[in-house]
Amino acid sequence: MRHRSLSLLLVALFGATAWTLARPPDFDEVNFLTLARGAVVDPWRPHAITLNWQGTTEPAFDVLSNPPGIAWWLAPVVGLPVMTQRLWMLPWTLLAAWGAGRLGRRFLGDRGAGEVMLLVAPVVMLSTSALLPDAPLLACCVAGMAGYLDAVERGERAWTWALLLGAGALFRYSAVALWPLVVLWPLLQRRSVLPGLAVGVPLVLLAAHDLHAYGEVHVLAMGRFQAVANTPLDWGHKAVAALTMLGGVAALPVFKWRKAHLVAALVGALAAMSWGPVAAFFGALGGAALAPAILALTSTSDPRPRPDRLLLAAWVLLGFVFLLTLRFSAARYWLPFLPAGLLLMPNDLPRCRVALGLLLGLGLTADGAFQARAAAALAEAAAAIGEKEGTTGRFTGHWGWQGALEARGWTPLDEDQVAPVGELVAVPSEAWPQSVPLRCTQVVWDGVATPPSPVFPRGYSAAAGANLHANWIAGPPPVRTVIPWWFADDAYERARVCRE
Repeated sequence: MRHRSLSLLLVALFGATAWTLARPPDFDEVNFLTLARGAVVDPWRPHAITLNWQGTTEPAFDVLSNPPGIAWWLAPVVGLPVMTQRLWMLPWTLLAAWGAGRLGRRFLGDRGAGEVMLLVAPVVMLSTSALLPDAPLLACCVAGMAGYLDAVERGERAWTWALLLGAGALFRYSAVALWPLVVLWPLLQRRSVLPGLAVGVPLVLLAAHDLHAYGEVHVLAMGRFQAVANTPLDWGHKAVAALTMLGGVAALPVFKWRKAHLVAALVGALAAMSWGPVAAFFGALGGAALAPAILALTSTSDPRPRPDRLLLAAWVLLGFVFLLTLRFSAARYWLPFLPAGLLLMPNDLPRCRVALGLLLGLGLTADGAFQARAAAALAEAAAAIGEKEGTTGRFTGHWGWQGALEARGWTPLDEDQVAPVGELVAVPSEAWPQSVPLRCTQVVWDGVATPPSPVFPRGYSAAAGANLHANWIAGPPPVRTVIPWWFADDAYERARVCRE
């Protein structure tokens, strides 16, 4: 694709999604805005700020398993309108597109093809303006890896690109999963691995910062925090969720399936079948999406150079294994490993892949905006009950609901905490409500937020059992899920205000 065509695509994408830039913060965005406020109060110790998550008010250091990079990036705009904050995130996507172009030129002989494949991946479209660490992580990993691969081949200053790749760990620790590739590539090229060791410098500096600021290394503390879902059931659950999210919203397997792809799709469908027929469908997509990485390791007829195949296959499969070690699965966790999956896919139906990626990405983007606005409006209506009485109250629940009520002076009710007699308490059904001893004997207000149309794919739906943000649906009790999205017309949120 020529650069003029790419420019038109970028303009079209921005124009089609610009109306969503004013959407209120929702899901995990609220946590990272809180962390950014912590960076405003104390730039050296952003994780010292307290927040309520899963029903306990505690320092962010103990519960947010992300480094402070996103807090430092958002700190300059934390008090500005949300549209400004989202526009502040867009340069990262431009850097990611530049890196994808270099990867496309290196592995496909077509710079534009690499850029377009990445930009129209639905999970990338969802991340471009999100107030999350995902866009910076993707940009550092894609641009850093692209520059490092070329520099190693040419024998140039590879350490500078290794530093950029390592900077991804300042936004999400998952960037560490790419470090083995930094060693593998020079070995395949019979070059020195020493320049690649610079990839660890940003994390080492961050660890020194943590010891000074908190007396403990955050990445080590979060390793313990994440290691709580390692039963056989948990591993199987995460494996199926990672597979369905890969094929369902990250690397859409839109190409001419051959026998090996069909076999892999059948295996994926069988793995997900116990979760229902829709899960089996997404499992088949995931199997087909993962098949090119497996074939790159095993095929003897692949015309691509062996070092290229080994690197790209290791990039994808390392990602799959890494996702199994996390506390839960989310579609966006595939982002640092997504470029390799896209580069390995046969490019025999490029227009279909672009069209389907755009349709799904735009549909999910619209659904996310509708949900965020509906949840914020519901929280505003709940807060208005207190304003009529000249008071505020307590609330349970998280995500955008939490952010909207805290902005209006309401305070979270910790798990197992009893609300004072006569106080108003606002309770949602979907925004991950924690367990509290709430009798709710006097209901003051009931509200419901409904989607505008069932034609949009739902990224979070209790009725469909779909959630691309995690592999659970809010309870009580929480329900395991593996479907990243589906069609449904159940309410975005239901809420009530009670008086104890």
